[in-house]
Amino acid sequence: MLRTRALSYLFNSSCLALLFLSQLAHSQQIPVRNAEPRVGQQEVIMMRHAYLDEGRYQDWYEASASGVWPWFERLGARILGDFEIIYPEGDDATPGQDEALRFARYASFEHWQATRGSAQAGATGGSSRLAGNGPLSDGSSAGLATRRQYSQGSRGGLFLQGHMAETRPIYMPGLAERYEPTSGSPGAGAPIAVRLDRAQPGEQILALDYRRIRKGSFEEYHAIVRDRVWPYGEKIGARPVGQWRVAYLPNSVADESEGYDEVYSLVRYASWEHYQAVRDDPVAMGGNGPDWQDLVTAVERLNALTVETGPTEFLRGQPFGSPPQFTPGLNENYRRLP
Repeated sequence: MLRTRALSYLFNSSCLALLFLSQLAHSQQIPVRNAEPRVGQQEVIMMRHAYLDEGRYQDWYEASASGVWPWFERLGARILGDFEIIYPEGDDATPGQDEALRFARYASFEHWQATRGSAQAGATGGSSRLAGNGPLSDGSSAGLATRRQYSQGSRGGLFLQGHMAETRPIYMPGLAERYEPTSGSPGAGAPIAVRLDRAQPGEQILALDYRRIRKGSFEEYHAIVRDRVWPYGEKIGARPVGQWRVAYLPNSVADESEGYDEVYSLVRYASWEHYQAVRDDPVAMGGNGPDWQDLVTAVERLNALTVETGPTEFLRGQPFGSPPQFTPGLNENYRRLP
């Protein structure tokens, strides 16, 4: 789903205000202590798009990974990743530019507010109340400044709420059947059993699917995908990341419809060739046992819940993975003011 570039002005202005207020805050020392974690809130993901100077995506990513994200993870956010949008089939939709799409997890919308500067933080107090300031936050400010050098705007950001895919073992018992080699293609409805070649090397991609579904049906929709679609996909090598509906919260470019909900699904593939094989002939990798028949029935139900299917965007890059970070406390002493 395309969003207009005009809306990016709001977000660029907010980022500039955030930087200015951050610089003011860093002119004084702000140490902090923290209260107990707030649990039970509804997680949100901010999915933010960026247009970049051509050939600058890797510089953009490095500024994020080494400068911005260590600070934001100290604030309690968890970065899924920042990925380059690619066009493996068809024409490049933005010739002369790179494009990036970033996914960042927050414990709640209130938590997202608390990671902002005071202009957007409201009663949460903003990022300085969460983690004070110091060289770690200075590094984030420097990373943001570097990213701005390459930025050409944005089609905006969306808040998403839903479910991360669980990393789980899946047991699909083999059928007690025997097979023998045969010539020719199997007839319609014939059993298709498979053996597998070695894993093929390739450059990982992610597929971001968009659908509009019946209003209020997201939990049913997701349960079908989680329990009846993803297991077969995982068996043939795909790795779901998550599935979310668009949340119509402040500071988002989303407009709510009375007739449908908007759903994004993010899945990883070993390569573009892997994605094509899953899309075009999954049975060649997974066979057509009862698990396949269950998937076919599940897809029929999903299609009945679907109002409209949107375009699929393809992303290149590895998930960030929230690596451990050692950020020592500064050798300073403070006393609490009355």
